[in-house]
Amino acid sequence: MDASRLHWVAVWTRSRHEKFVRDQLLGKEVEVFLPLMEVPSQRKDRRKSVELPVFPGYLFAHIELTDGYEVKTTRGVVQILGSLPGVYTAVPDEQIAYIRTMVESQLPIDPHPYLRVGNVVRVKKGPLKGIEGILIEKRNHWRIVVSVDLLGKSIAAEVSADEIERP
Repeated sequence: MDASRLHWVAVWTRSRHEKFVRDQLLGKEVEVFLPLMEVPSQRKDRRKSVELPVFPGYLFAHIELTDGYEVKTTRGVVQILGSLPGVYTAVPDEQIAYIRTMVESQLPIDPHPYLRVGNVVRVKKGPLKGIEGILIEKRNHWRIVVSVDLLGKSIAAEVSADEIERP
């Protein structure tokens, strides 16, 4: 398979089947990206943290846009997102790279409402250097929001004012 023809697509999964679908696709040798975040969990007798998907109900697969057979025939997959049935929409590589950087940075991240307007900023230093996103303020702290347009979803991570600049 020619790597230049591969694109990231958003895969919609059954509720709480993201990890199951990821494992199934990895077994079929399909490159998959499932961004996860650590969330504290309170049990009756103890506290622990669990890994939950950043975008519940979705993961990303790296496939040819004309051939999604391996993905859409996987148990737990509802569909591959696209403009028409059988016509898949690619998620820009840049958005996947930004999300991967945010998840791997070990900074606290949390889902954020999708934003269409706001100031676009670039992180100029620190673990998120090079990421562009929308700047918001939450509880007197600055946060950068990165969106996946196709999903209509976003995630946010905290940044300090001296780390950001207008692109």
